[in-house]
Amino acid sequence: MYDLKIEGGTVIDGTGRAGYRGDVAVAGGRIVAVGECPDAAATTLDAEGAIVTPGFVDLHTHYDGQVSWDEQLAPSSLHGVTTCVMGSCGVGFAPVRASDRQRVIDLMEGVEDIPGSALAEGITWRWETFPEYMDAIDAVPHAVDFAVQVPHDVLRVYVMGERAIAGEPATDDEVARMRGLV
Repeated sequence: MYDLKIEGGTVIDGTGRAGYRGDVAVAGGRIVAVGECPDAAATTLDAEGAIVTPGFVDLHTHYDGQVSWDEQLAPSSLHGVTTCVMGSCGVGFAPVRASDRQRVIDLMEGVEDIPGSALAEGITWRWETFPEYMDAIDAVPHAVDFAVQVPHDVLRVYVMGERAIAGEPATDDEVARMRGLV
């Protein structure tokens, strides 16, 4: 018996093949069958006239701060996105020293139209290092999965301070220190 069966929708499975009428069955939180799913389910949803797709992956988001306080990560979670990727543009919030928090908020505000005041008010700052950041955001239950890249600009600020903001090149020693952090 399935936990959930989505029945009779047009399945677009992401393989490139044309959509087809079918069912999707879920058990134990995983999709266990697609196509004809004749077994009973604890819950059945009628998807007649609807499209059934896998969750979408948003490869470029700016939830790097929001992920520390927002369980929903809206609007992505409302648009069928099941995985968000952060850090793609090089801006983020780890690693960061307490003394550089406003600097990295200003960097993000310059890249994305997110008010710095909202970031300053919302970000929990329960970390300094990137591994500590990952632990802090993993501790928040989220409606979507996420993948996080180490943001280059913030790494430069962590190692170089104000020189990074000024756009100065990193020394060989600074590059080695950045490599060591990744």
